[in-house]
Amino acid sequence: MRKVLTLLALLLITCSTSYGAVSEDMSVYLRKDVFDAKMDRILQRLDRIDQRLDNLEKSINGLSDRLSMLSGRVEGLDARMGDMQNYIYFLIVFLGIVVGLPTVQKMYEKGKESRPTVTLEDVKRLIEENNAELRKTMQA
Repeated sequence: MRKVLTLLALLLITCSTSYGAVSEDMSVYLRKDVFDAKMDRILQRLDRIDQRLDNLEKSINGLSDRLSMLSGRVEGLDARMGDMQNYIYFLIVFLGIVVGLPTVQKMYEKGKESRPTVTLEDVKRLIEENNAELRKTMQA
């Protein structure tokens, strides 16, 4: 009985291991040389994909370098444009002062003319007139 149980256990163990190694589709049988050839093709394709990825990485790095160079040039151009804007603003202010100066000068002269100016002769005349009026009032 022991021999039968051992034989049965051995049979069940070998059946389960061979079942795990068999394909689900029993009609498909793949020879080792065909399998090796397919694996070689797959590895070649993976190598080509890897090379393409390396080439893409190099081109992306080149584009990144060119973009950083272009960014530096744009920043330099921005600084130059800022200087140009300051120059244009200075020019506009200067032209405004040159154009507005005669107008301001005329306004200053009109203001000067409209203010009553008192000279020494005017003061002397006013004092004499005031003294003459006081004398009249004193005599009366």
